Amino acid sequence: MGNRADHARRYQARFRPHAGFILAHAAFAAIFVTLVLSAFHAPSPHAVPVGIVAPATATGQVEDALDASAQGGFDLRVYPSEARARTGIAHREVDGALIATGRQLRLLVAQADGTGPAQALTKAFDTIAARSGRPLAVTDVAPPLADDSEALSPFFVVLGVLIPSLVAGSASALVFRRARLAWCVAAPAVVAVAIGLVAAGIADGVSGLGHFAAIAAIVALFSLAVAAPMAALGRIWPPLVSLALLVFLVFGIPASGGPANLAPFGPAFLRLLHPVLPFGAAADALRGAVYFDGFGTAGPVSVLAVWAAAGVTALALVVALRRPAPTRLVSLTKPGAPVPVQTVPARQANEDALSSPTGPGLAGAAALPGPASPVSLVVGFDNSEPARRALSWTVRQAAARPAVLRIVYADHVIVNSDLSGFAHAEMAAARDQEAAEVAGAAAEIAAGSGVPYTFERRLGAPADAILSSASTQAAAGDSEPVIVVGRSGHATRHVLGSVPVRLLHHSPYPVLAVP
Repeated sequence: MGNRADHARRYQARFRPHAGFILAHAAFAAIFVTLVLSAFHAPSPHAVPVGIVAPATATGQVEDALDASAQGGFDLRVYPSEARARTGIAHREVDGALIATGRQLRLLVAQADGTGPAQALTKAFDTIAARSGRPLAVTDVAPPLADDSEALSPFFVVLGVLIPSLVAGSASALVFRRARLAWCVAAPAVVAVAIGLVAAGIADGVSGLGHFAAIAAIVALFSLAVAAPMAALGRIWPPLVSLALLVFLVFGIPASGGPANLAPFGPAFLRLLHPVLPFGAAADALRGAVYFDGFGTAGPVSVLAVWAAAGVTALALVVALRRPAPTRLVSLTKPGAPVPVQTVPARQANEDALSSPTGPGLAGAAALPGPASPVSLVVGFDNSEPARRALSWTVRQAAARPAVLRIVYADHVIVNSDLSGFAHAEMAAARDQEAAEVAGAAAEIAAGSGVPYTFERRLGAPADAILSSASTQAAAGDSEPVIVVGRSGHATRHVLGSVPVRLLHHSPYPVLAVP
């Protein structure tokens, strides 16, 4: 019985992740389909603003007729003249207006603000006109552009930008996990600007929307409003990006009202979400910029700005608070002894220098022979053949004079996880294993020389890691450090470029490249 129970537990543990994966995606589809159908399967108006120019008695009759056809469906607003009603439509105060001052009823609509409201108003007032026996003439006072015949392009521009922005936020959280704080925050912003420029150019070229600067700015702000929160959640824990997908995509698209601008026609909870979610705000802002001379864009743009600012602030805080704390270096170690591999974040020289009264890694410096101050040697080492030659040469030089030897291994990671984030632990373990192998190789080269040394593993690009270590040594010691590197490592994990050349251009300390 015990063996069967153990087998059952092992079987469940083996297939539980697969079942969870299937159920999670089925639930995702169920929620999305439910929301989309709830929004669009049977749209009915809710407080759609409509103007009227008519005598008081006629206004009351029209209001009663509208309430009879759709209780609470329309919000009737009285205008003193047709000119004032047209201005109300142009300023997006109302979606249309009924002019009932003569024998003929005239309905003014704005197809550019969405075909949904225009069609609903036409249908409602057609019924009223038929009952009154008066003909109804419909006039579109804000028609779509020739190449945007149904005024659908603003919605689809936002839809086309949504997915790339979500991907940019998620990817930046993983690709730039070890990058500088400024670049971690700037990456989504730079991508957003690029997306805005590209989207504005394509929208003008394909749909003839014009208004390049306005469209580029709105799209860039929308992209950042989506990407920055996505990146912040991905920094906290990669699977949390599903929360951003839920808000921006699963709820965002139905709440936006779709291409026909049916936001006032959906269920109550989606109508409440429409003015506060970025997707609907961006679509409304683009319609206002393209078709209504900017009227009605201030509110939606403010919503986008709040989302973008909150996302960037959250991202900056998460990056700053979750950055690994600096680790105090080990005391100088005799060659042949086990070498602890420690991780020291790049650009932490000041913190490292203050972590010990005598400076990190200098506890054994007094034991070095000779009255002269020890030479500080900082060696970049990645176990490539040029790096091995450079370290061998440096060890020989250090054995002939008082020296403090610091070996630096740059753990430079471009991508340290897959897009789901679940492979982060495995990839981190592989990097730990590689660092341990590099430390062992360094210990093997230094064995038998009698030169004490410190091994560092620093996070960052090779040149930055070496310069940071040299700055720490300079702040802690009496002598100026000398940087020693191999001429060229050509390691596949390094970004393109020569580490010695970069050091020669940027180092305030002497640099020696060993051929």
